[in-house]
Amino acid sequence: MQFGASTWLWTSPFTSDQVELLQKIAGLGFDFVELPVEDPEHIAADKLRPVLRDLGLEAVVCTAVVGDRDLSAEDPAIRQKALNYFESCLTLAEGLDSGVLVGPLYAPVAKPRLSTEALRTAEWERSVASLAQLSQTAGERGIRLGLEPLNRFETDMVCTVEDANRMLADVNSPHLAIALDSFHMNIEETDFREAIRQAGERLVHVQVSDSHRGVPGEGNSDWAGLREGLRAVGYNGKLSIESFSPDASSLAEAVCIWRRFAPTQDEFARKGLDFLRRWWAQG
Repeated sequence: MQFGASTWLWTSPFTSDQVELLQKIAGLGFDFVELPVEDPEHIAADKLRPVLRDLGLEAVVCTAVVGDRDLSAEDPAIRQKALNYFESCLTLAEGLDSGVLVGPLYAPVAKPRLSTEALRTAEWERSVASLAQLSQTAGERGIRLGLEPLNRFETDMVCTVEDANRMLADVNSPHLAIALDSFHMNIEETDFREAIRQAGERLVHVQVSDSHRGVPGEGNSDWAGLREGLRAVGYNGKLSIESFSPDASSLAEAVCIWRRFAPTQDEFARKGLDFLRRWWAQG
């Protein structure tokens, strides 16, 4: 297992100039960095690649699916704009040797509505068609897409592994897989082991924080179930800490981070990594 940290734990947005943050992540002992792409123009693969190489860090590219980055939109121009964004993320992932591109690719986060079944079906079908197109592009670049279920407060489209598997079946592409986040799982899944079993070999990335978005090991998440599930399906990929800093005000507001979980974000990362290494070594 390789352990990483999302730059969202410290900052928003991440840019190629934040080399000191990458140095910090490497110095804390992480194996890789998860890079959220809020604006593709902020991150240059040719600039970051030698920095990551010198630090011994691998990279995973994570999408920021907000606003009109909407593959389910009725307006074709909006869907095309979303595809353009995702294709830019694929270019970055290819440039940084990230074998996956992860996130809630199907629709924007926190899209508020109580829609009719007919409208929801139409959105689902548009998302499926768009993901089929995006999956083909990903396959041509040698990258797998990791579809991330979110909790009910952030989406009504894909909330569980069962939902994700249904979307994968509809898209029917070997390049579309599943990425899981323990925070969302803690809200939506009734059994971590079973959820991971359902994902099986389609699981390509895992993100963790604890049940309250805080330091891993300090909440009420089913860490034993998570470990047992990952081992049962033979998962040997990457696992990253994803939480957010109350100092990154716009993002903190979006994800409702109102208080600190550690005296500093460095301490959050340090304690989290220490817990994860001990947790994975158990049993």
